[in-house]
Amino acid sequence: MSDDDRITRFCKGVYKLRPPLPRYNTTWDTNIVLNHLGSLAPNDSLTLEQLSKKCTTLLALVTAHRVQTLSKIKTDQVIISNDQIMIRITDLIKTSRAGTRQPILYLPFFKERSEICPAETLIVYMDRTKNLRNSDKLFISVRKPHNCVSPQTLSRWIKATLKDSGIDVSVFSSHSTRHASTSMAFKLGVNLDIIRQTAGWSGSSTTFAKFYNRPIVNNDDNSALARTLCSL
Repeated sequence: MSDDDRITRFCKGVYKLRPPLPRYNTTWDTNIVLNHLGSLAPNDSLTLEQLSKKCTTLLALVTAHRVQTLSKIKTDQVIISNDQIMIRITDLIKTSRAGTRQPILYLPFFKERSEICPAETLIVYMDRTKNLRNSDKLFISVRKPHNCVSPQTLSRWIKATLKDSGIDVSVFSSHSTRHASTSMAFKLGVNLDIIRQTAGWSGSSTTFAKFYNRPIVNNDDNSALARTLCSL
């Protein structure tokens, strides 16, 4: 059936009539959300729900990855060093292909603004949940029996955080963190190749330019995007 020229012409016609378009014409300022997250401090004083939402949103912003990727994080793949945390994603994700490398996420320690330090927040979260966790997955439910959570739950946590920050969630979804962080990083001069590498796009990908690089309303440096966002 796929060899039928009529079907091929029909599909091409549909594509021309309704080409894929970016979801957003603008995006929000990451400072708004980071300032809100910074007000949720110190981390040790937060409830498990507050800490879970803060940690998830920070990771979504500084890694520019999808919630599906974050839901795949395993505690035994979180490697802590003096200056950063490296997280290996070993399970298959949306962009996994034969011959392509699995993503590695990098979280720098950011002592200048410790209240929004993604690495420090992750360490506090892991310590808070280590005796509650019944699987190797990082993110767990805030309620008993504390099972690992789905990408949909992570999306709800992020969306709730955006709403609490003052972002219009009737317009922007949880996935908009990917738009906001990469657009801000590009605006502040982070190399396009680093943005692609951090977010998991190939070196030749035009996805960022077509769908993610949006005006903001109001090298081999793996943590450049994260450090740039946190230093604002």
